[in-house]
Amino acid sequence: MAGELRRINIKEIVNYNENPRHAIAMGEKDTLKKLFESVGNQYMLNLAEDIKNYGLLGNQQLVVVYFDEIKKYIVYEGNRRVAAIKLLINPTYFDFLDKATRDKAEKISNQLINPIQEVLCYVTDEKEAFFIMERLHSGEDKGRGVKAWNAREKEAFKVRQSDQKSVAYLIDYYVKKHCDNFDITSIMPYTTIQRIFGNKEIKENIGLDLADENTFTEHKMKLIVNVAREIEESAKNEGVSVTRLFNRARQIEDKVLPLIEDYINDRITQTQDGKYEQAEEQERKQTETVKEEGNKKEISNEQNSEKLVNTSDEIYTNSVKNDILQQTSAGSIKNLPYFFLGINYSHLNPNDVDTHGIAEVCSELRYFSEKKLVDKLPIAAVFLIRSAIEQAIIYYSKKHCIQGQNKLIWENIRSISKLSKIIENYNRNLPNYITNTEMRKYFTALFDDYEKKVDPLNWVVHRPAEFQLDTITLVELPKRGLLTLVNYLIAE
Repeated sequence: MAGELRRINIKEIVNYNENPRHAIAMGEKDTLKKLFESVGNQYMLNLAEDIKNYGLLGNQQLVVVYFDEIKKYIVYEGNRRVAAIKLLINPTYFDFLDKATRDKAEKISNQLINPIQEVLCYVTDEKEAFFIMERLHSGEDKGRGVKAWNAREKEAFKVRQSDQKSVAYLIDYYVKKHCDNFDITSIMPYTTIQRIFGNKEIKENIGLDLADENTFTEHKMKLIVNVAREIEESAKNEGVSVTRLFNRARQIEDKVLPLIEDYINDRITQTQDGKYEQAEEQERKQTETVKEEGNKKEISNEQNSEKLVNTSDEIYTNSVKNDILQQTSAGSIKNLPYFFLGINYSHLNPNDVDTHGIAEVCSELRYFSEKKLVDKLPIAAVFLIRSAIEQAIIYYSKKHCIQGQNKLIWENIRSISKLSKIIENYNRNLPNYITNTEMRKYFTALFDDYEKKVDPLNWVVHRPAEFQLDTITLVELPKRGLLTLVNYLIAE
C-alpha cells in the first residue's frame, strides 16, 4: 500500500500500546503511563516545551495506521511527540504523574498560544509502518538507517553556524594540519580532549588562546599529542578510564601539568614569566645532524625509497619529512606518534572470522610502535605494513556494499589472490567502493601506481638481502596517509 500525507485531529490518534520502548500496555492511559516511565518525565516535559516553542519538525511526519475496529488511528512512529502534544492540550488527563511534573506541564501548557488541534501524518498500513520504525530506530545499519552525529560532528555544525570554536575543535583541526592529518581522537575521545585541554590552567600553561588561532602552533600540537598519549597510558596502567582518572578540574591540573612540564623541559627553554619559547637554534642543529645521518643512509636505497615515498603533493607536505628526520632511533626527541602507534583497532574482535586477521596485524603493529622496533627489525616492519594494507582492504570489503548495489565489495575480489590485483580492482571501481572523497584521495595518492608505491614492499619481502628500505622511510610511511587510510578501512 502506498501511503499518503493527511492532516488528522489529535483526538483521533491513540498511542501504540506495543511500543518497543515499554512493556505492552492495556488501554490508552496505561500506554501513556508506561511511555512516560520508560522515557522519563523530565525528558517528556522537555519535548513538550520544545514543541510549544518550535512546533513539530517539518521533515518527520508521524506515521499512523487506521484501524476500523476502533475507528481511530494508531501512531506507530512518533509516540513521544503525540504524547507530548496530548500533555500540552490536557495536562489533567495525566493524573498518574507526580504533582511537581503535572505543575510543570500545566505551566508549559498555559504558555501555548495556539493549541495544536491537527497534525500532519503519513497514513499507511502496518507492514510499512513496521518497516519505517525499524529503519529509524535500528541505528546506522551500514548506511541504511539514521546516523547520529558524534561529538566532533556536532561541534563542526555549531562552528559552521556561529563560528564559535571550542578548544577541542581547534586542537583537532590543528593537530591534523601540523601532524599530517593525524587523528587525535584515536588517542582519546573528543569530549575528553575538551575536558582536559579546555581546563583554564592547562590552556594557560600550554599557551592556547581561543581568540588567537596562531597560538595553536605545530610544537604545541605535538605537545598535546604527546601529553594525550601519556594520559591514556597512565589510565591504562591504573586500570581505570581516562574520564574517571581525570574527572575534576583539580585532578586534571594535578596530573596533567607535570606531564606538560616534562615535555617542555625536553623541547624548550624557560622564560622569566614561566612561559616558554622554542629553542630554535638548538633544534635546528639537531635536525641538521640527523638529516646528514639520514641522507647517508638513504643513498644506498635511493631508488627504492623514492618510489615508496613519492606521494601526491596535493595531500602531503615536505614538512612531515623534517619532523620524522628529527626522530632518532633511540626516540630521544619526542615528536609525532611513532610508526603505527595511532592505529585504532580496539573495536575489532580477535575471535571473529572476518576480523581476526586484521586484529592480529594491528596488535603487532602497535607493539612494534610502542617498542620502537622498526630500526632493529626493518624486514619484519615491511611484512607488517604490507599485511596491514591487504588485511584492512579485505576487512573493509567484507563490511561495505558497492555503491548503489546490495552486494558486498568482497564478492568482486574474493577470488583474487594477489594484493596488486585487489588494488587494481579498487582503483577501477574506487568511487563505488569508497564514498568518502578525502579517503579516495588518500587511496589514490598511496596506490594509484602499484609498481612504484607498493611493490618496493614486495621486493623486501621476496628479496630482503637485495632490497631493504631504511628506517626513516618505513617510519614516515604511516604519516603520509597510510595510517589514516587504514584506520578508515577498519573503522566500525
